[in-house]
Amino acid sequence: MQNKTPPLKKQRTDESVKPIEFDKSSESWKRSDCLEKMTENKIDTDLYSRQLGTYGFDLMNKLVKLNILIINVKGVGLECAKNLILSGPQSVCIYDNDICDISDIGVNFYINEKDVEDKSCRSDAVLKELQELNNYVHIYNYKGTIEKNWLENFDVVICCDINKEDLIKYNNMIRGIDKKRIAFLSCNIYGLCGYIFVDFNKEFICYDSNGEQVKSCNVSKISKELEGKVSFDFDKTSPFEEGDYVQFSNVEGMTEINNKIYKIKNLKKYTFEIGDTSLYSEYIKGGICTQVKKHLKLNFYPYEYICVNPLNNENISNNEQKHNQNDNHFLDTCNNIIYENIPQPNSFIISDYAKFDMSNHLHYSIQALKWYELQNEKGLPENSDEDALEKIYNYAVTLNNKDKEEKKSYAVEQLKKDVVYNVCRYSKSHIAPVASFFGGLLAQEVIKFTGKYMPIYQLLYLDFFECISLNEKVDINEIKKMNCKNDNIITVFGKSFQKKLNNLNVFLVGSGALGCEYAKLFSLLDMCTRNSEQNTNLNQNNIDNNLACCGKLTITDNDNIEVSNLNRQFLFRREHVGKSKSLVSSEIIKKKNNNMHVQSLETKVGAENEHIFNEEFWTKQNIIVNALDNIQARQYVDNKCVWYSKPLFESGTLGTKGNVQVIIPYLTQSYNDSYDPPEDSIPLCTLKHFPYDIVHTIEYARDIFQGLFYNTPLSIKQFLNDKEEYINKIQEEGNNASLLENLQNVINSLKEISSQCNFDFCIKKSVELFHNNFINQINQLLYSFPLDYKLSSGEYFWVGQKKPPQPIVFDVNNEMIQEFLLSTSNLLAQVYNIPPCFNINYIINVAKKIEVKPFEPKKVKINMDEKNLNNISISFAEEEKIIDDFCKELLNIPTNNIKINPIEFDKDEQTNLHVNFIYAFSNLRAINYKINTCDKLKAKIVAGKIIPALATTTSIITGLVGIELLKYVNYYDNIQAYVKLSDEQRKKEKHDVLSYFKNAFINSALPLFLFSEPMPPLRMMDKEYDELMKGPVKAIPNGFSSWDKIVISIKNGTIKDLIDHINEKYSIDVNLISVGNACLYNCYLPAHNKERLNKPIHELYKQISKQDLLEDKNYIIVEASCSDQDLVDVLIPSIQFIYK
Repeated sequence: MQNKTPPLKKQRTDESVKPIEFDKSSESWKRSDCLEKMTENKIDTDLYSRQLGTYGFDLMNKLVKLNILIINVKGVGLECAKNLILSGPQSVCIYDNDICDISDIGVNFYINEKDVEDKSCRSDAVLKELQELNNYVHIYNYKGTIEKNWLENFDVVICCDINKEDLIKYNNMIRGIDKKRIAFLSCNIYGLCGYIFVDFNKEFICYDSNGEQVKSCNVSKISKELEGKVSFDFDKTSPFEEGDYVQFSNVEGMTEINNKIYKIKNLKKYTFEIGDTSLYSEYIKGGICTQVKKHLKLNFYPYEYICVNPLNNENISNNEQKHNQNDNHFLDTCNNIIYENIPQPNSFIISDYAKFDMSNHLHYSIQALKWYELQNEKGLPENSDEDALEKIYNYAVTLNNKDKEEKKSYAVEQLKKDVVYNVCRYSKSHIAPVASFFGGLLAQEVIKFTGKYMPIYQLLYLDFFECISLNEKVDINEIKKMNCKNDNIITVFGKSFQKKLNNLNVFLVGSGALGCEYAKLFSLLDMCTRNSEQNTNLNQNNIDNNLACCGKLTITDNDNIEVSNLNRQFLFRREHVGKSKSLVSSEIIKKKNNNMHVQSLETKVGAENEHIFNEEFWTKQNIIVNALDNIQARQYVDNKCVWYSKPLFESGTLGTKGNVQVIIPYLTQSYNDSYDPPEDSIPLCTLKHFPYDIVHTIEYARDIFQGLFYNTPLSIKQFLNDKEEYINKIQEEGNNASLLENLQNVINSLKEISSQCNFDFCIKKSVELFHNNFINQINQLLYSFPLDYKLSSGEYFWVGQKKPPQPIVFDVNNEMIQEFLLSTSNLLAQVYNIPPCFNINYIINVAKKIEVKPFEPKKVKINMDEKNLNNISISFAEEEKIIDDFCKELLNIPTNNIKINPIEFDKDEQTNLHVNFIYAFSNLRAINYKINTCDKLKAKIVAGKIIPALATTTSIITGLVGIELLKYVNYYDNIQAYVKLSDEQRKKEKHDVLSYFKNAFINSALPLFLFSEPMPPLRMMDKEYDELMKGPVKAIPNGFSSWDKIVISIKNGTIKDLIDHINEKYSIDVNLISVGNACLYNCYLPAHNKERLNKPIHELYKQISKQDLLEDKNYIIVEASCSDQDLVDVLIPSIQFIYK
């Protein structure tokens, strides 16, 4: 089959970028060439960079060899296929000979009306679109008979939405293959619930159960006794847990402990015990303690056994179980590997503790449904067939009673009839968000066959019945099948519900990985359509009073598509690189669903664009969905949603982790009500002088890059553009240390390039940089703190996290030094407009001849607090200069014909040598400090602050958000009625609306799923003592939240008008008035009382902020700080001050 997409460029391993490559144009590769490269295990690090950030090369090298078969791609199978193909296995085979059905269009993004009209089989309908997802993956379909010898071609077989008989048949076929281990997975979704079954066969080894980085710490002391006590240095709490295994290295004195594995016992904050060390030598100093990850051995059973015995160990006593666990660990001394036998679980995975035994009920419900399916010629019941539902329920009760008699731990006291009915009534429906969730999760389980991450062991049941649980009764006429593409939704939620979806106004902020998935879901759910026939019959109780005559989806994203996006932003292809994300995604979903009314914008959502996203725009929206990747933008959108009382669906992903937050006006906390903990910062002295982790050396290299190639060149450019203005500006700033240091760098650079400006100069500068950073600075540090340096307490200085460095010999034959010279010299050439040179032999020959002054120690000033050795500053004790001295020197340097190009760091363009510089510099510094070096990918991820991302996690999270969105639309009327009730009235209500919504946190690596009720809004209350205010506070009205506001209307109202109004209505005094960051009035400043009291607030704001107010807004948002007559601080809501 001919590939119509543009050819891929040659893959890179990210380990070897040869200088000669930079002189060549990109080579074109056809699909066959791409597949050939994958068989050579070369991984395109441009395409897979975000995925590699999570998986690493070890997993990816196994993944690219996998051959996968997927049986049935109606909904969840298609989602699984999409996510796996994006991930990059060797091949994916699709087996689905069923004819496309009209309802498939509402759950399968690659099936359209023509496929239904032509009666195409599903595998043919989806094949072309799947092939375009990733040219490195061989994708094909098969229409023959599934036989045992054919299955031997695969490493993984996945069955989706198939009956029990076929499931057991295929599972047993695979189990009967002795030539190799083949994974078998199955997933069925039934309306609003589903399950996943995993079988990796006997004695499967999971070598990394969580995917987290191995923890380590520096040893400060080891006692010599029967229970040897290890003392360690760590900035925060202990990196280890009780029962962890650790290995020691680089211990001086007690060398017997090196390279041996010990189990941690009696773990304290900074100590733990490891057993008998009494016969070892005395500990002197040093040492690193590193966590050893256990290899988990799991025995999987076939579905035929698991469907009857889903859990194990139910009859084992606690003592016996504890005894077995003690015997489960054993050490492979040859390979230093700890193995642990993991027995079958004795409970299902609990995702929501509000319904902790739901999986048990789902197990019996689904097993009974599977029984009915076989009894009914492999057909599932219609949603109106009450006799069938009752029959299934009775059989489920029989199954449960049998297990109760046999005292099975998973049997329930009384099976919930509504659960069985919900499973069965909607079993023929395939809801797009549910398929997205299970499809992402199923694909992630396939990845785990590589041995990384803990697989589902062996069954997972999940439901989302909260979507319909608030509905008092089922209206059979409302959920009657209509033989249309929306039948999946109609047969669960009803025709009226579908019309609500059609007529929604939705604002999607962001069109990256999350945004693409959301756009897909909105298209499949037939949201935001312009169908005029439906508009004539709109329900008067619409979801929003401001609903327009038809729905509309607005997508905005000011970013363009990059190669690294293609691995998880599935709407985009190679030909889209460089184009607008929002424009491309909009066109694609409109092509899928031509009824959709979509507006695409390339505008950033922020204060600078409030003339576009104005009052009218926000007022029209029914739902806001964030698909953002930064906190500031999230906070801004959240503020808008709070002000305009709009629901916000918030989400985020990080590797295998993801979260969902549902924000409903007046009912839940807003995004800004809760804050993520700040990121850990690295102490400056650690970065500059005492690194002990590769992250420290990479961050330091990034700082060097910023100063050397951007900050100093930018200052030079500013000086050259207008010398007088530059001098005046720095003179105004005064004698601060950072400015003086920058000025010295500017002067030194200008002197050098004014006398010599060719590539040999760049090589010379690179050699000097090498000597300065990796030889002279190290020798200076050792001169200041010799290896035997001791503190006043008598303890050695160089212990624990302080690793004594060693200088590096300048050897031009060293590959890392060559990489440094090549990247540094060419980056300098780019800065100073000098033609580049990628001939490494020339660079080496010139570098050999350069003479560098030998190291001479300098006098330094050392400020050190021995109680806090993380706070050490070292500065040279040189003759101090002042700004005027620098300015005179600067103006005397000749600057004719000097052109400067500051370079901003770009992590994604591989040929620009930016990452090469970071890689070389950070690793050379790591060698200085005996830190393990890293590959280019690690350097790129840390320096570029790349957020690891996976297509699988994105699919899971967007599915969960889609489910919450369906709840909101379904329960809109209930929410509006509920929020109007008082607290006392809410207590009397039969249903708490909030309890039906779920925030979520998932970590598919573990696997962990946590669903919880959203928190109610934070309320401002009267307090006798407030920690922040250091005294009593009052709230008016008592118990208000961020959703509340005070509306005051005074035409051309002044500061005095506002103060008088507040004083008269609330009997409080106004001390401060502000709008945004502008302080309009401070009662303690006489000038304000004299000059500002009688000025209109809107004019005063324009005067102070120098900003015009929007014409479409007749109000301004004012914050007031108040107090009562007893000078007690009073909190009041934000004020909507209407001035015209």
